[in-house]
Amino acid sequence: MKRVALLLLPIVAACSSLPGGGAGTGAESPSAAIQQFLAAARRKDLPGMATVWGTEKGPASQNMSQRELERRELIMIQCLPHEQATLGTPAPSEAGRLRIPVELTLLTRKANPTFTVVRGPKDRWYVENLEIDQLRDQGFCGSATASPAPPPPALR
Repeated sequence: MKRVALLLLPIVAACSSLPGGGAGTGAESPSAAIQQFLAAARRKDLPGMATVWGTEKGPASQNMSQRELERRELIMIQCLPHEQATLGTPAPSEAGRLRIPVELTLLTRKANPTFTVVRGPKDRWYVENLEIDQLRDQGFCGSATASPAPPPPALR
């Protein structure tokens, strides 16, 4: 019995550090949720993004598989390179959500996606959605610099 308990100890410790619905998830305000989300995306910090990305039910990690969560976060990271982010004035949306325009700057490029944030459990705020199409249309997705990404090598 002791051997089983010792083998499970590292697993339990690792699981306790994953983002969940408890303390440490969400943000104290709508703007803080967006700022934390963008900072984590800029650092390519998947766990950091996961703590403030979710719905009124809590963090997204509670509502989708880890594989799906990471896949979606990697797509968002590819579309969120930026040097500066300026948050605009929040506007009310359906069911208590807020829509907040954000100006992202990357060298000479600018994009103005709108982020939707929602209040979740324990009065914490989560980024629920962002206009990724707007970022793609402005050349942000897949771009780490202001110049377009080089084409892939030709197949032989």
